Amino acid sequence: METNTSKNRFITGFTGLRALAVICVILYHLNQNIFSGGYLGVPVFLTLSGYLVTDHLINEYQSTGHFRYGHFWYKRLKRLYPTLIVMLFATATYITLFQRNLLANLWQSVVTNLAYVYNWYEIANGQSYFQNFAGSESPFTHLWTLAIEGQFYLIWPLIIVILLYLFNKNKHGRLNKKSVFFVAIGLSILSAILMAVLFKPGTDPSRVYYGTDTRMFSILLGAALAVIWPSSRTVKNSDQGQKIFFDIVGLVGVVGMVWLIFTVGAQSKFLYRGGMVLFSLFTVLIMWAILSNIGKWNWLMTNPIFDWIGSRSYEIYVYQLPVFIFFEDKFKNVADHQLLYAVIEILLIVGISELSYRFVEVPFGKYDYKQLFSELYHFMSHTRIREIILGILAIIGGVGILQSTTVNPKQANHTELANRIQKNAKTEKENNKNLAKDIKSGKKVKSSNKDQSQLEKNGLTTAQVKEAQNLSGTAVGDSVMLAGHDDLQKIFPRFYIDTQVSRQPAAAVPDIKSLANQGLLGKNVIIGLGTNGNISPETMKQIMDIAGPKRNVFWINVHIPTETWQNSVNAMLKDSQKKYKNLYIIDWNDYINQHPSWLYSDQAHPNNQGAPKYATFVAQNVLKHAIK
Repeated sequence: METNTSKNRFITGFTGLRALAVICVILYHLNQNIFSGGYLGVPVFLTLSGYLVTDHLINEYQSTGHFRYGHFWYKRLKRLYPTLIVMLFATATYITLFQRNLLANLWQSVVTNLAYVYNWYEIANGQSYFQNFAGSESPFTHLWTLAIEGQFYLIWPLIIVILLYLFNKNKHGRLNKKSVFFVAIGLSILSAILMAVLFKPGTDPSRVYYGTDTRMFSILLGAALAVIWPSSRTVKNSDQGQKIFFDIVGLVGVVGMVWLIFTVGAQSKFLYRGGMVLFSLFTVLIMWAILSNIGKWNWLMTNPIFDWIGSRSYEIYVYQLPVFIFFEDKFKNVADHQLLYAVIEILLIVGISELSYRFVEVPFGKYDYKQLFSELYHFMSHTRIREIILGILAIIGGVGILQSTTVNPKQANHTELANRIQKNAKTEKENNKNLAKDIKSGKKVKSSNKDQSQLEKNGLTTAQVKEAQNLSGTAVGDSVMLAGHDDLQKIFPRFYIDTQVSRQPAAAVPDIKSLANQGLLGKNVIIGLGTNGNISPETMKQIMDIAGPKRNVFWINVHIPTETWQNSVNAMLKDSQKKYKNLYIIDWNDYINQHPSWLYSDQAHPNNQGAPKYATFVAQNVLKHAIK
């Protein structure tokens, strides 16, 4: 394949790829059911960054024989820092004025983001990407990726310069770049192995999701592509065969990316044991097809719409999560207004991003900061609307940041709901150890007289309490069931209850199968899944097949009005009841709609008053059709 080289060129198709990546991220936050892998837009950003930075570094070293490390960082900070700073202070301003429950950890979030170490701060403080209770979700959670890129900008240029210095010229007098390629590939493999090893199925994967060490393969695969196909390289006198080749390469990349975006959830075992690496490789393929500049892919990715979105993708990305969190904190009935609220949120994100791009990124990116102090007086004496707004954000946001230093930093992870979840999880773990032995040995377990008296006060009759104590069974659920665990266990002392926070319906299938294999799946099976995502017909079939026709399955439908999938989950359960004769739907959604005060502010988890009501309601429905 004949090629020629020239100076670095601007790859227009990369802007389109950025546009598609940020669209995927937005769609993921709007509807995780349909776009279950939309979060994979992030590896696209990382892979592109790895390519562009490496391409720039090698080209500069090849042209000049050295690399200006300080100048490189100055240019990066000029482009990225103004938008980040304004976003941090604007978000802090909103929190200070309207959502003060998020003040905890605010100053730490701001400082660690400015230092580009926020992902490690999240890991060190146990901040989960997947677990958020009662309006405690941080509007900065998504900024972990900016931290990884900042660390890459700091370390990777030094590695490249050292490698190019040690292995400078080959025998033909050209720059020897093989060492950079092999180090990039070697570190990518190491990173992928770390991700696979550190991932523990059934536990919160946030450590693996956030870690620089476990995510750097995306960046480094892009870096490796920059070595073997720099931006200066173009195909000369391409023939039809070459065009077809790159069209196929791009098609494989796009089809592979689309497949994973629509099929792989953020807690999937496959994702952490090869899936995310595979997605990054698919991204490299489409990037290669675009870089070749022959065939159709660069043309397809280059259009005014993609150019507009892609050029503002940084702003769209940093502002999208605060908009989602703040909007949905005020308008909680998302399930009933999915399309309307989605349109409003998108318009807000686009509008804020456009303002940020025009009045922050572009002007501050071109500003000569060497003359900052000499022009300070001129700046102060010629204030415009932009300067006034930025000043207000700086003052109010600064006040909020200072106030947050007086707030207990553990408050964000120790809300009343979070504490209840942690306490019940500990109780469940301890109880299940002994209960498993008792179930296998046939030993009967009973509630205390005190428990029986309390259960009757909560609405069960003496006969119902006695019947419940003699039932064998299993309950499998997510954090909603975990919130009511203790009360449910008192009613059904012989039930083996297995709950996990943020449990996806499909992820529970192997757990239910394991319980069956251990002899812990009783005659009556209570399922409380669907809070964290849609239930596919395949998942329903798998669970019902494991239960078999000789067990009765009681599925608690979901009440989570803040999520788009509430209605689709409940409709699916209703339809499934017609298909499976031993499936009974417990209509918790209709019941709790009449008693909203029994829920925490997230409108999903039963509070101290609601947990006994939850357990009692479930028991009353189970006892109607229970197998004795």
